[in-house]
Amino acid sequence: MKKDKLSIVKSLWLLAVIIVATGCVEEFETDSIKFEKLLVVDANISDQAKTHQVRLFYTNPIDQDTDNISNALTGATVWVEDNIGNRTDFIEQSPGYYHSPEGFAGQRGNRYALFITTAEGKNYQSAYEEMVQSPEITDIYNQFNIELGDRNATSVPGVQFFINVENADQGSQFYRYEWNDVHQIVVPYPKKYEAIPSREGYDVAPFTLDVEECYREERFDELILATSTNNANGQLVEVPIKFSQAYDFNVTTRYSIEITQRSISPEAYSYYRKIELFNESNGSLFDKQQGIIVGNVISLDDPDERVLGYFEVSGSNSKRIYLDYTALDPEILAYLDRTCEEYGAIQYSGSIEDFYAANDLPESLRGSEASKRSLYELFDLGLTGEYKFAHRFCTDCRRRGSLGKPEYWQ
Repeated sequence: MKKDKLSIVKSLWLLAVIIVATGCVEEFETDSIKFEKLLVVDANISDQAKTHQVRLFYTNPIDQDTDNISNALTGATVWVEDNIGNRTDFIEQSPGYYHSPEGFAGQRGNRYALFITTAEGKNYQSAYEEMVQSPEITDIYNQFNIELGDRNATSVPGVQFFINVENADQGSQFYRYEWNDVHQIVVPYPKKYEAIPSREGYDVAPFTLDVEECYREERFDELILATSTNNANGQLVEVPIKFSQAYDFNVTTRYSIEITQRSISPEAYSYYRKIELFNESNGSLFDKQQGIIVGNVISLDDPDERVLGYFEVSGSNSKRIYLDYTALDPEILAYLDRTCEEYGAIQYSGSIEDFYAANDLPESLRGSEASKRSLYELFDLGLTGEYKFAHRFCTDCRRRGSLGKPEYWQ
């Protein structure tokens, strides 16, 4: 799942640009929706030295693919300028995506604005926003939690990750958070052989790919905000960042999460809070719309033209932790189905067909055992030719992850 702040912006304009007639209707008529083509700006810079990105695109009708490349604003001249006249140009790398030079970083204390000139000569500019330092994240920790599912009909046990920030008053006092995490999966029975179905039953062949160790990475897909303005001690305590259900850790060997704290302006915080409230209050397409949430970018040619999105300027600070699954809150351990411990390896001297049919058991037991064995796969051969089987999650790490260790992994 590769969502980011862009997905939040897209959900905003998708809902904001439709105007639906009030009253009861029996059939949904797309012709009744008034569509307004608006520019959407998705951009932020920070004091991290990296390649920063500006994405520019137009809203599209509700019955059109939101990822349609034709909605991209291409051929524009895009740059960022600070309050002392330093200019950094962003070059279009793919339709609608404009990148800064590698290693670009904003300077704390400077104020920055985004400028856009389209191929047709239309000009846009954001407000100037100051880059304020972000204090360090003091702690990252987890606690057992049970989240209610859809309509409170189900409950999901898992772990909630929190942070504490001791000197939150040293930044802007307004913060937005991002996270990325990774599960390391090391299987205890890596495949050396595989059973390949054939007309006669199964053919056994050597398996040469190393599938012992994989990694599963995810990243944030929601707005996470916090403010220390109401805290007399200037601290942030128990800021909830990410909930992970117990199932995520069933085959995890080691886990890591990185949390980035962005010190944003009061105006940016207010903008994001409006998006949060909009999404919380919008129950359906036919609810009363709250109006368009306009960001900090305006048209220099037409003061009546509305522009969606926001140019965010933020100081940032990141912290990463590593932990074994046994270091999770002890309460969650009771909810973990440790697959490779529950489903041990089986050595079988009969045929592969007989193994999956459970023909070595009385007929009354075959049904349930055959169902269980359907989860197993061949991974090796015994010294005298017996077949060795184990749960598929425990023989091939690609079942729950991807090959290739992340560069940052320790």
